[in-house]
Amino acid sequence: MIRRVKWGACLAVVLLLAPVAPATALATTDGFTTRFTTVPAADGIGLGAMVLEPRDPGPHPVAVLISAWGGGATQNVIPAKNLADRGYVVVAYGTRGFGESGGEVEVAGPPDIADVSTVIDWALANTDADPARIGVGGVSYGAGIGLIASGADARIKAVASLSGWADLAGSLSQNETRHGLAGLVLYLSGKANGTLSAETEAMLTKFLTPHISDADSAAIIEWSKPRSASAHLAAINANRPAVLTIQTWSETVFPPDQMVALYHGLTGAKRMEFLPGDHASAESGGLLGLPSETWNSVYRWFDAHVAGTDDTITREHPILTRARPGMQQPESFPDWTAAVGRPSRWELAAAELTTGRDTPANGGLPLATYSLEALSGEPPTVFLPLVSRRDAAVWQQAPRTTPMAIRGAMTARFTATPSTPTGTVVAYVYDVDQFGVGRLINYLPYSWKNAEPGRPLRMDLTFAPTAYTVPAGHRVALVADTKDPLFLDWTTEEGRLAFSAPSWLDIPTKGTQG
Repeated sequence: MIRRVKWGACLAVVLLLAPVAPATALATTDGFTTRFTTVPAADGIGLGAMVLEPRDPGPHPVAVLISAWGGGATQNVIPAKNLADRGYVVVAYGTRGFGESGGEVEVAGPPDIADVSTVIDWALANTDADPARIGVGGVSYGAGIGLIASGADARIKAVASLSGWADLAGSLSQNETRHGLAGLVLYLSGKANGTLSAETEAMLTKFLTPHISDADSAAIIEWSKPRSASAHLAAINANRPAVLTIQTWSETVFPPDQMVALYHGLTGAKRMEFLPGDHASAESGGLLGLPSETWNSVYRWFDAHVAGTDDTITREHPILTRARPGMQQPESFPDWTAAVGRPSRWELAAAELTTGRDTPANGGLPLATYSLEALSGEPPTVFLPLVSRRDAAVWQQAPRTTPMAIRGAMTARFTATPSTPTGTVVAYVYDVDQFGVGRLINYLPYSWKNAEPGRPLRMDLTFAPTAYTVPAGHRVALVADTKDPLFLDWTTEEGRLAFSAPSWLDIPTKGTQG
């Protein structure tokens, strides 16, 4: 049965902004032919696919494009056309359970990974494709599936992972704190636009339970492990695909630190790019047909490692970043060590707050707030004087005499004494101007369970890496409160949380300090 994608809900919720182009618009293109077909999967379901094939004689390099969460065969229509224009056979397909494809959503489970090989088999049997030149790419859901598949199928010579993940469990929860709002968005959009398997439904439902049991938490972690590229790193390295990852600094769904860890673990050809924005925002313009440096990197990566037609990208530094706020000039580095700064320690004075009350400090709306930053250049803001000093702890540095280039992962230690056995603290780092307007640089939750009230806890926080330049005249502020709509927190009652020495924030900086 053909299922129509509910694109209005998908676009509003998931922000992948993928258009559905009419078949006739592609079929009239001179350089390639277009057809729509159903690829039979190993278990008998059909995968809806769009096939673009150059008219000139082959064999041609192959690009398999995997749809994102909620998408179908035409979701990657613009990149497919651009790759076909470059001489690739392109098979763009919808993952099982979504779009025109049958089956159920397995969240990068074994059937999803097997489907990638099935599509490659079909392309080799039904198009003038070169079996020695195959690349796989995708955005978000398709990115994660493509990475895992490169460890299962040695024919894959290159992978392009855009807004993907390497550690699913680490994406769902940090420091015992679940990313509840992002999980709810994915669950609701999955229900609205696809067919979730019974296992997927059960796991996501457990994940969204307000006060999850330890047994259910352990079950989700076990379910997540084989759905993470990090668990397949040895197999990926054995096959040695060339891996390109492109991520945004303020990624709500898949924090960028896991891509740094994956990059360090890869032993084959690799490249990593970081840009301002949120989940899928960097690639959205290219999906709509707008000029896109992100997709140009994908095309160049495939040309170098799949088609073998242009290797200029291999002669560039493999790490490229653009700093916030705005879209600053690119910075390139030979390795991650060169990209990050040296930590400067800021000792924090004693402070106290009332738990269980929210403040204007927050991490924004998932998939929206930082996508707007990518368009406007402005991070989410808060007027710091409105943040209650009763309900939050606020620390501020002196105004900067010179700009401060924050490069890398900030780390913090709180020595905190709670009055309740369970709770959550959320730390926010701001760039504050002379008028008291704070622009959010980064944020991170930390939860405790089964603590002894009145006894100090040591809380160690490692923020996701970022690149942010604080202007001269501005100051850095650190805010800690105990509620944020983004998270399923453990703050169930009002109480007190006292911070004492030793507590600090380490800020990695490059260049002039002052």
